[in-house]
Amino acid sequence: MIAALLLTAAVHAVAPTGAVVVRGEVPQVLVVAGDVRVEGRVTGNVVVVLGDVVLGEQGQVDGDLVVLGGSLQSSGTIRGKSWVVGGQPPEGLSALPWVLVRLGLWLVVSFLLVALFPRVVRGGAEVLAERPVWSGVSGLGLLLLWLSMAVLVGASAGGGLELMLWASLAVALLAVKALGLVALAWAVGRRLRLWLPTSLRGEIPRTGLAMAGLVLLSAIPWVGMPLWVVANVLAVGGAWLGFRAFWPLVQPAYPASSRA
Repeated sequence: MIAALLLTAAVHAVAPTGAVVVRGEVPQVLVVAGDVRVEGRVTGNVVVVLGDVVLGEQGQVDGDLVVLGGSLQSSGTIRGKSWVVGGQPPEGLSALPWVLVRLGLWLVVSFLLVALFPRVVRGGAEVLAERPVWSGVSGLGLLLLWLSMAVLVGASAGGGLELMLWASLAVALLAVKALGLVALAWAVGRRLRLWLPTSLRGEIPRTGLAMAGLVLLSAIPWVGMPLWVVANVLAVGGAWLGFRAFWPLVQPAYPASSRA
C-alpha cells in the first residue's frame, strides 16, 4: 500500500541526488533532505524538510507551503499560508546576524540536552562514533519511514487535520534531529578534548565548541548545506539507534569508559 502511494500520490522523495523539479500539475509535494523547484501547479500542499524551495514565476501552490530547515524563494503564487522555519534569515536580517542567531540557538539546545538527558546523548554519541555507516543507513531508513507516514497522512486526512498531523510528524523529526546533532557534537568534542584547555574539556563546553564548529561550517557557501544535510542524516540514525540501546532505562547505553 505504501509503495503504491509513493508512486501515485504526487511527488515524494528522500535525499534526492538533485533538485526535484515540479512541472505540470501534481496533487502534492513532500521532500525530505532535498531541494524543490516548482514550475507548475501543486493543487495541494508543499512540505519540504531540510531543503530549499524555489517557486518560479509560473509556479502555483493552491494549498499551504511549509519549509522546515530550509529557505523559500518565491516569484509565483501561494494561495494558502506559507511557513519557513530554521533556514533563511527573517526579513531585514542579514546573513551574519542570522548565523549568530542559529549559533546561539544550537548552543542553548546543546546545553539543555547534555544537562537534562546526558545518558541519551552519550548513547547516540557512542553509536555515531562506533558505527557511522550504519548510522547513516539507519538515518535514511528512518527518513523513508517518516516520509511514508507523511504520505499516508496526506492520502487519508484532509484540511486542518492533515496539517496538524504533518506538524506533529515534523516536530517529532526535529526533536530526533536535535538530539542526534548534539550527540554528534558530543562525539566530536570527546575526540578533541585532549587538545582543548583543561577548562573546556567538560562535557558541556566541549560539546558546545563542536556544535559551534558544525553550525559555522554549515554557513559556508556551496559546501555548507550538503555538509549540514549529511550531518542531519547521520544524526537521525545515531539518535534512533542510541535511543534503542538506551531503552529500557535500567540498561546502560554506553560503556563506563565513555563517561570521560
